Amino acid sequence: MIAALLFYVIYNQIFSRADAANLVDSFKTQLREGNLFYLALCIGLMPVNWLLESLKWQILSRKFEYQTLKESIKTVLGGVVCSLFSPARIGEYGGRILFVKAENNWKAATATMVGSLSQLVVVLSVGSLGLISWLGYYTVSNKYSMTGLFLLWFFATILGIALFYHIDIFINILKRVKFLNRFKRFYEGLSVLDEYTQGELTQTLGFSLARYSVYSFQYFLLLLFFGINIGFLPSMSGISAIFFIQTGVPLPPIWDILARGEVALQIWGIYNANELSILAATFSLWAINLILPSLLGLFFIVKINIIKSIGYDQENNTSDAP
Repeated sequence: MIAALLFYVIYNQIFSRADAANLVDSFKTQLREGNLFYLALCIGLMPVNWLLESLKWQILSRKFEYQTLKESIKTVLGGVVCSLFSPARIGEYGGRILFVKAENNWKAATATMVGSLSQLVVVLSVGSLGLISWLGYYTVSNKYSMTGLFLLWFFATILGIALFYHIDIFINILKRVKFLNRFKRFYEGLSVLDEYTQGELTQTLGFSLARYSVYSFQYFLLLLFFGINIGFLPSMSGISAIFFIQTGVPLPPIWDILARGEVALQIWGIYNANELSILAATFSLWAINLILPSLLGLFFIVKINIIKSIGYDQENNTSDAP
């Protein structure tokens, strides 16, 4: 069922688009005329991206179950498959628990949440800085306004990092605010951060920052490959702005490409870049980093016993025992 759904959605997103033929033609043209080094390097960085995520998962999962690097890679890629169909990638939780022992399912979900929170801290802090820089380049010219935005970013980033390391203080404060009690289950869920040491959280944050850097550089390489050469710093600020805005759109990654494409058109449109090249670069980044790994992750998923992974088989054996 997962395989059928994955292939259907991939087909629907790639071959059923109104501009699919134009995107393919643009890609073919660049293969003939563009610098293939940029494309090759971008594809070569894809395994690095997921290797970093696998190393991060090793740190988070070793509290409850030891996994070799090979096993961690399988777990991460399995999560990618399930995340493609879910809002805000929550399916990643379900995908990863399939690769751990049934008794560790909830612990795996907890570890996945910590990893997601670390990535969110990086995306929001670096992404908001990129957005402010982009605004400074092209829209906001008042130096006092820019100073205010940078100060706001600085204090918000410090606060976000402090909460990541000391979430217990934040939860205790929220508990004293009566009207926030309705969100009690949500912010108490963040207490999973307390299960890890500051050293482990620092390592997790470091791998998240490394992944963000690799992913951003891949996007930059694809911009160059499709002929959008606007300089390194303006490109990185625009890329960070796109990631920041896109994070606020809780769509499944398989449909997220549509929203990201629209945002990219707004960001890169001020450079008078070709719209087809913008969409081709954005779509290629998505395909390289999600579609290719998901096909490999699907191979791992179809080889496991899902019933046994979720503990159902064990429960039945227990209930049937005399």
